[in-house]
Amino acid sequence: MDDVIVVGAGPAGNNTALGLASEGYSVTVIDSRYEIGDKLCTGLIGRECANRFPIDPSFIYREPNSARLVAPGAGTLFFETAKPQACVVDRVAYVASFAQRAREAGATYLLGQRVEKIISQEHGVTVITGEGSHQARAVVLATGFGSPLVKKAGLGTVSDYVTGVQAVVSTDGKDDVEVHLGGHVAPGFFSWLVPTSPGRALVGLLSRKKAQTRLTGFIQQLRQDGKINEVVDETAKWGIPLRSLKHTYQDRMLVVGDAAGQVKPTTGGGIYYSLLASEAASQVLSEALADDDLSSGNLSRYQSRWRELLADEMEVGYSARRLYEFLSDQQIGSLVKRAGANGFNSELVDASEGTFDWHSKMIGQIMGNPGLGGALRMINPLLARFAHHPENGSAQPEVSSAYRD
Repeated sequence: MDDVIVVGAGPAGNNTALGLASEGYSVTVIDSRYEIGDKLCTGLIGRECANRFPIDPSFIYREPNSARLVAPGAGTLFFETAKPQACVVDRVAYVASFAQRAREAGATYLLGQRVEKIISQEHGVTVITGEGSHQARAVVLATGFGSPLVKKAGLGTVSDYVTGVQAVVSTDGKDDVEVHLGGHVAPGFFSWLVPTSPGRALVGLLSRKKAQTRLTGFIQQLRQDGKINEVVDETAKWGIPLRSLKHTYQDRMLVVGDAAGQVKPTTGGGIYYSLLASEAASQVLSEALADDDLSSGNLSRYQSRWRELLADEMEVGYSARRLYEFLSDQQIGSLVKRAGANGFNSELVDASEGTFDWHSKMIGQIMGNPGLGGALRMINPLLARFAHHPENGSAQPEVSSAYRD
């Protein structure tokens, strides 16, 4: 019997396994894929994340220090920082590096095996795959968003999510990151053009409806503007949680990463928050294993720890996300124009140190700005209140599956 079985070899699963194996516990990681880290993602991580969870320099495509914000009726707003606040990385290699370190610490990896069922018993858990069964004292679900295992375990589902869609395209010397706003590209969300390796870039967007159709239109627009050439890899889509689970623990079980909804609601980025939450998971499990107390009550300390780190930031981000979804293209364009006209974009850049992964400070600056905050409150004084209620009508995704548009 293992001490812990981790289901899922993404950032959260690998880092949990690394933490536990480094403490001398026997850990087995099971993943349905053969290639570790092979998941859709823009690969943008903040400098704080790269410092706290070091990355091999060979995995870094580029370190941009500028970006262009394109808004309807407002043209382009340019942002530039004195030094890079983020880097674009080879996500597969970065995530796989955590698995390699976990293996070196003693963790076992079973790849190409899909977990079909988890049976919790008085003295352990049984994890059943198509190839057999495995026993452990505890299990960690790091299965990513949309896995049925979390719901089958009785921990429910996240209350709000969005569809992401992305393609790899060819470019000619494109350097700046671009973020596009407006209902004509991604209503209520945004689309992106992120240069990676020379001659390559990622083009994608978030949308509650018709994501694939919207991406096709966005790619055509970028082609017409001469910013990209051709699609060089198939487009693919995935579900992104915007809210966390109410409970991320029960007897002998923790849920970590996208499966738990530990994601930035503003951008959908999940790598750093998953890594931070997985640290809390491995610490709490290590203590619980040492005490031989894997009860729900004892493991509840995991939820307290990760929420202490992330909950306030996620709540502020979700409120801002819902507020933005109520804005029309005209209102978005007007706000961006105001920001450029009064130099607020430069103000925001000057105060942006360390805010790539922590957006509440930036959101507070926007709401506190006399021009922008005042305009938002004039548009609709109730927006901030509505921001907390995903159940309001059109806010819900139109489908039930995280993998379909």
